[in-house]
Amino acid sequence: MISSGACFESSISLRAVRTFSLWLSAAFLCLMITSTAGGEEVLVQPADNAPMSVLDGKTFKATLGRGDDAPIDDFLVFKDGLFVSKECEARCGYAEAEYWVRAEGDTIEMFAESPCLRSDAIIIWEGTVKGEEIEGTYTWINKRWYWTFEKEFEFKGRLVDVSTATNN
Repeated sequence: MISSGACFESSISLRAVRTFSLWLSAAFLCLMITSTAGGEEVLVQPADNAPMSVLDGKTFKATLGRGDDAPIDDFLVFKDGLFVSKECEARCGYAEAEYWVRAEGDTIEMFAESPCLRSDAIIIWEGTVKGEEIEGTYTWINKRWYWTFEKEFEFKGRLVDVSTATNN
C-alpha cells in the first residue's frame, strides 16, 4: 500500500525535475546568448532590421527519430529569423519559432524552442551545422496539469536547394 506521503514525495521530485529542466534550458540559452569567447554569435529576431544569421535562408532535408523508431523524413527550415520543422508543423501544429546560433570556426550551433499551437507542449531543438550537414537532438516536452512527459530524439540532415524542397 502506498502512503499519501510517498505520493507527495513523488510529486515534489517531479516538480523538482521539471524546475531543474526549465532552469537548465534557460541557463543554456543565456550561455549561448552571452558567451562570446572565441566565437561569433548572432541573435536572430523576426524583425525587419534583425541581424541576418548564417543559417537564415537555408533548408535541410533531415531524418528524425530515435533508436528502433522508424525514421521520419523532414525539412528543417531557417527563414526570416524563424525555424520550423515542416513535419512537426504539419503533424502536430508546432509553430515557427525564433532561433539562436553561435558560430565558431566552421561549426554553427543552433537552438530553438518551438511551441505547439494545439496543446501545452514544446520541442526544444539543439543542433550543430558543419558544412552542409546538420545533426543534433530535439526534446519533446508535453505538459499536463498532473505530469510532464519528456522524450529525446535525434535528427540528422543535409543542406538542400530550396527549389527541390517540395515540402517547403
